[in-house]
Amino acid sequence: MPTRRSLLAAPTFLAASAAQAQGQAQGQGQGGFPDRPVTMVVPFAPGATPDLAARLVSPRMAQALGQPVVVENRAGGGSIVGTRSVLQARPDGLTTLMGSISFMMAPLTIDPPPFDAAAGLRVVSLMATVPYLLLVRADAPPKTVAEFHAWVRENPGKLNYGSAGSGTPLHLAGAIYDLLMGTRMTHVAYRGAALAMADLLAGQVQVVFGDVGSSAAHIRAGTVRVLAVCVPQRLPAYPEIPSMAESDPRLREFDIYTWAMLSVPKATPDGPVQRLHAALMEAAKQPELQPRFAEVGFDMINGSPAEGDAVLAREQAKWARLIKAAGIKADL
Repeated sequence: MPTRRSLLAAPTFLAASAAQAQGQAQGQGQGGFPDRPVTMVVPFAPGATPDLAARLVSPRMAQALGQPVVVENRAGGGSIVGTRSVLQARPDGLTTLMGSISFMMAPLTIDPPPFDAAAGLRVVSLMATVPYLLLVRADAPPKTVAEFHAWVRENPGKLNYGSAGSGTPLHLAGAIYDLLMGTRMTHVAYRGAALAMADLLAGQVQVVFGDVGSSAAHIRAGTVRVLAVCVPQRLPAYPEIPSMAESDPRLREFDIYTWAMLSVPKATPDGPVQRLHAALMEAAKQPELQPRFAEVGFDMINGSPAEGDAVLAREQAKWARLIKAAGIKADL
């Protein structure tokens, strides 16, 4: 996972500049945007990283915009269903996508890709990045990541790992793990991370690569065990938990994370994009939200639209190469 702010090639557009950005946007003749409610599509079931982000910021964005911001969950296809609905929407700023990294990854696992996320979407802001964790049920045999490696090696094809859908980081985490370690787990795709977690607790799957936010409550409850973090560095919230990279030399480049990114159709004019950006920055800087962001593992970025576009294009090119090299295909 990129370290704090390292995804951005230039300094981030800090939340403190929200008022200035809003003034610039209003000066561009937006015709009173928005004059109707704004829809924020989340391409997953409730509980996933983008859903948490959407539900935290949408009420504050509504205050800044003077119109309701309605969160709609449109799950399916590892984010493809919801993302496509935004790509096909009128580019007027009234339909937005609060997506995870999956909206860029999932199409790359299909041949031919159903759409090009970087070409079809314009980023309002890369709001935050979130790392993934390697999780097993609390009563599972492995108590350490070393024991997990042995467990998987000794049970080829017998262990199931659940994901939020084909082409999501949770799917790719298992596929890349198998590739690097020479092992074989069985992928089981769900319509959201919460459903995968539910089946982990029920014993239907034995492994989940879960994001910090959707896993936190289960970790606190003691129903799941964290064996490793899926980014190169240990996390401040779990300093005692090793990274996958340090657990085995073959995993030194294992780096699985997601993000909360707000986007709109590519042809959306500058005025609405800047107005949405200013409202998101205003929401993100609210002091009562800071503990919640920390609780769900958000590394706040709050980048500008231009910075977000650059990140999306760069990450898409990187993951396209990796997915092709690993031969990862969607289980559709």
